[in-house]
Amino acid sequence: MDVFSNAAQPSGMKKLVAAAILSPEMHPDRVGERITAIREALNMTKAAFADSIALDRSTLTKVEAGTKGLDIAMGAKIADLYGIGLDFIYRGILSDAPLEIRAALAENMRTARTAKAAAKLDPKEH
Repeated sequence: MDVFSNAAQPSGMKKLVAAAILSPEMHPDRVGERITAIREALNMTKAAFADSIALDRSTLTKVEAGTKGLDIAMGAKIADLYGIGLDFIYRGILSDAPLEIRAALAENMRTARTAKAAAKLDPKEH
């Protein structure tokens, strides 16, 4: 039996393998933060952003929440439409984002991480 086939690896094993080989910056939580930061830096609603990249709105909500990964085709679409490099989307390298929105991206990500940290400290308040 092929060790790479779907039958050979239960779902939990696939997640462990993916976690072992992917950089923490590529985790859906981190990518989702950056997608939200991009959308907000562009002053777009979720609906407008999702429509612009031909992505279902509920899927965008899941991506931004970090519960669903952003596939490379959607990442490439964002890169092509908005000039934001894949290194920023998937690795968090701010220099791969357009200069005119870098400050807004950094601030949006800082705000999101602060809110997430506060929610972990006191989940009742958030």
